[in-house]
Amino acid sequence: MADSRPRASLLRLGAPGPYVMAMVIAGLVWLPIRLWEERDGSAQMALLRAGLNAVIWGLLFVFVLARVAKPRPAEAERATAWATTETALRRGEPPADEAGRAAVADNLPAVRRGALFGAAGGVLLLGPLIVLAIRAGWEFAAAGFGIVLVAILAEAVRTGRRERRLRAALTPVRGS
Repeated sequence: MADSRPRASLLRLGAPGPYVMAMVIAGLVWLPIRLWEERDGSAQMALLRAGLNAVIWGLLFVFVLARVAKPRPAEAERATAWATTETALRRGEPPADEAGRAAVADNLPAVRRGALFGAAGGVLLLGPLIVLAIRAGWEFAAAGFGIVLVAILAEAVRTGRRERRLRAALTPVRGS
């Protein structure tokens, strides 16, 4: 049975925005560590290792946050509205009640921002890492980065299509 409790979210963004944001944060945390470990070696290798850690730890952070985090009492209503929007995105149709439709309509811009941020951020972060991995001779890592990038772009396209479908379903039909 699905958990009916609304999930907490650091960022109210559509997929893959939260994962890309977690990846960026994890990369910024790991980069100084890897630079310090590679202080006698190559900065390129430190950057690649930080990128690998960012991909892995970003996914782990989003997974743990989705499973463990509970909304604070002050934002319970907002978390419920976001859960309604996520359900509408999964189902592909807006809720029947007016309050649910209003919640979905209010959150659709955040869904679109998440899809756009996820796609752009994924390309800007993983694209250079793919090039660096190929130049360093890490073809396996480059393939891994490429797979993650394709998954991010596919999820962004899927979220964008669902958002447009929901927006069209919420728009009242004007006729004579």
